[in-house]
Amino acid sequence: MRSGLMMPIGLATANDLGVSPLPMLLGVAMGASASFLTPFANGVSLMVYGPGGYRFGDFWRLGTVVLIWTLIVTVLVTPLYWPF
Repeated sequence: MRSGLMMPIGLATANDLGVSPLPMLLGVAMGASASFLTPFANGVSLMVYGPGGYRFGDFWRLGTVVLIWTLIVTVLVTPLYWPF
């Protein structure tokens, strides 16, 4: 849902730069789905928030690590499989 707003911007940017739009769109999709810092970002995190006994700060600590790994893998792997 969040990527629906940014997809046209990614397409226009790829078009203006004269590159393939697929890696741009994959970057937008990964950015839209990389919501690991709060329990309210997706339903699964919210469901385990209360019963699991997690605190809000737990999501920041672990979510930052997962977010950094997602960024690194996306930036490195996307151009390898889908070149610009």
